[in-house]
Amino acid sequence: MSLRVGIVGAGIGGLALAHALRRRGIDVTVYDRDAGPDATDGYRLHLTEAAFAALAGVLPESSMRALRDCGAGNDAFRQFAVIDHRGRTRLRIPVRHSGEVLLIGRRPLRTILARGLDDIIRWDTPVTGWTRSADGVVLADGARYDVLIAADGTGSTIARRWLGRSTAQRSGVIGIAGRSALPQRVPADLHTGLAFMIGPGGVGAFLSLHGKQGRDPAAERPYVVWSVAARAESPGADLAGQVHRWTSGWSADFHTLVDRSEVGSLAAFPFYFPAALRPWPAGPVTLLGDAIHPMPPTAGAGASTAILDAAHLADDLATRPVREALAAYQSRLLTYAPPAVDEARPALRWQGRLGNPLVRALAVRAVLPSVDAGLALWGRLRALPAVRTAARR
Repeated sequence: MSLRVGIVGAGIGGLALAHALRRRGIDVTVYDRDAGPDATDGYRLHLTEAAFAALAGVLPESSMRALRDCGAGNDAFRQFAVIDHRGRTRLRIPVRHSGEVLLIGRRPLRTILARGLDDIIRWDTPVTGWTRSADGVVLADGARYDVLIAADGTGSTIARRWLGRSTAQRSGVIGIAGRSALPQRVPADLHTGLAFMIGPGGVGAFLSLHGKQGRDPAAERPYVVWSVAARAESPGADLAGQVHRWTSGWSADFHTLVDRSEVGSLAAFPFYFPAALRPWPAGPVTLLGDAIHPMPPTAGAGASTAILDAAHLADDLATRPVREALAAYQSRLLTYAPPAVDEARPALRWQGRLGNPLVRALAVRAVLPSVDAGLALWGRLRALPAVRTAARR
């Protein structure tokens, strides 16, 4: 009898896992509470070289072409800029890639990942519990699976029931994000990468430009996505008003971005960290993506880490007995997921430290420009043939 796998959650990780399992001939069914793949919030995602290569290994070539058409590649992420709240660039950090990366909106990514899976995804079908059987689990509808995968995101109900606790804890930071039609003036640095704005009071903002119009039906029109983060208990009901209050004194161009936000695009979301990223009980249920390792968007690693989870879990289930496969997957996940979560911490710590006016003034007026000048000089030196030869030696 072939292995039967049930996946709860048709998010990025769950859909990537479904493709990977199906390609290996494993019987899989996906459940999701949403009505369809486009019923999702979220903004632009960064897929690392490893995550994009993992997708290339399980998706049909038509889907890979669609991803490239709807997203932007290496040329769109050549640097990371730090900008002050007046809109002046203080630091440019070059970004070099060893492989292909992708910047893409969550909605087109999810829509493309759902292609070819129509017969195995059960939309509008939430799953909150199951009964354990001698050989796996049984859902309320009578469906039986050897393995049930919790891929239902931050605050996973499946994970909570399996572990007896939540897998997520709030960081104390709340983000408000929106998507805006292209203004007349776009910071020049957004054409070559992402930007982080630092403002008074420990408030920060991320900016990203999607400047192309793809031909695929899932493609989005050009836009700027912005996300403001601050320490707060609740953002209140007036999200745009709260952003304006948090960013009082910022450049008029930034406030114009907020005012040009597309209807329905504003959303507030708490930043989460794992409650405890440690081994979980062995059995027919395992965890994937934000269901086990939620992380703030400050490192842009959440979607990529979930895709890597999917690739590793599929490999293990296809090559090992179930119990051995789940143990191997868990052991491997606990080697790379904690460092990915830790990458998201420094940005929040520094955002908090920059709330000190003296620290912020020193950083903006002296430290960041000095580092920027040093990086620029090093870049010019590396361009010289003799220096390039010496650097290789």
